[in-house]
Amino acid sequence: MADVQAPAPAGQSPASPTRAPEAARAAAGTGTVVAYVLAFFTLYIAVLTPVVSTLALKVDALSTPETRATNLALVTGVGAFFAFVANPIAGALSDRTTSRLGMRRPWLLWGVLLGAVGLLLIAFAPAIWLVVIGWAVTQAAMNGTQAALQALLPDQVAESQRARVSSLLGMAQQLAPLVGIALAFGFTAAGANEIWIFLVPTFLAVVGVLALVAVLKDRHLDAADIAPFRLGAFLKGFWVSPRQHPDFAWTFLGRFLMLFGFALYNTYQLYFLIDRFGFDNATALSWQLRLMVVQAVVMVVASLLGGVLSDRTGRRKVFVVVATLLAGAGLLTFALVQGPSMLYLGASLFGAGLGAYFAVDLALVTDVLPNAETEAAKNMGVFNIANALPQSVAPALAPAFLAIGAGGSNYTALFAISAVIVALGAVATLFIRGAR
Repeated sequence: MADVQAPAPAGQSPASPTRAPEAARAAAGTGTVVAYVLAFFTLYIAVLTPVVSTLALKVDALSTPETRATNLALVTGVGAFFAFVANPIAGALSDRTTSRLGMRRPWLLWGVLLGAVGLLLIAFAPAIWLVVIGWAVTQAAMNGTQAALQALLPDQVAESQRARVSSLLGMAQQLAPLVGIALAFGFTAAGANEIWIFLVPTFLAVVGVLALVAVLKDRHLDAADIAPFRLGAFLKGFWVSPRQHPDFAWTFLGRFLMLFGFALYNTYQLYFLIDRFGFDNATALSWQLRLMVVQAVVMVVASLLGGVLSDRTGRRKVFVVVATLLAGAGLLTFALVQGPSMLYLGASLFGAGLGAYFAVDLALVTDVLPNAETEAAKNMGVFNIANALPQSVAPALAPAFLAIGAGGSNYTALFAISAVIVALGAVATLFIRGAR
């Protein structure tokens, strides 16, 4: 794929002469930012739409009502494990890639193409075990692309514009499943073959990422600046000591808890609508789309406002804490709601929380990222374990939460627990000292 060199031994950092010092880095141009956000947006259409909706539909078509929750947990759990492993490894290798294409471009290119193969396998799968394999391939490959994409924030974007660009990326990430669900609803309502709910998002991701590959002025690393390969040093490099880097550890924990609560809701949202309100698949998708629209509108306003205010004030933590509490309030609303109309209130609170959170959170972690000049992708990959691990843990624990009481569909317990977990994420953020 690319000429990858091993990382430096523990305690050493290879020189990176092509990387401009933080203070001297020029602001990213409009064209680069547009291509960056577009790639983020289209990649997440392909990756998040299955998590929110289309995987549940595919699993439902291949399962019985009694086995679908367990089968969905299997598919998403295995896929999340591969994401958990792939993201930091791809990030570390990206930091040591000496390809003529650059450090990040090969991982963007091959990751999205291999991920497309995985999604196509899901689309045509006649059995659950093939869906498991397809989603594992997709998660592993797309997380390689994601690691490179997120490394572009410290690579290409000056500190003075990071929160604004972070807010655009956050909006792109949250609006992506809205587009995906709209496509899924359109195809389902029209009675089209289910393969289209996977084919179209896959095509969009490939086009969006390839557009960024075409315009990116990537960093280039000289092989002479990379230390010889040592397996022990390579593996040890993934450990970021909480004692030496406590701010990074608290930021990691806050993100993990936020996305753990989010994953508990997100994975079972479609089944929640079907089971609690008696909707059929098309009606459930219709309601999911309406809620996503409300959530998206509120989220865009909160994200833009949060990004601008964070850059102007230089503060990050207060926005993350308030956003986390708003998201928790939205989850609690979903836990208690008995009539469909009240779902709009939950979506509004949840959208406000997500918008403000993702507007600032990437900027926050970039501010406290260890060794940002030489190990940005590797350490962002380690941080992205906080994205991937909840997707593995949440589906494994969700059936136990749903089984509290009787019937195996206790969504009140599931979402109330989610709200508490998210609120604990706000507490973790308060311990960060290296950012305001």
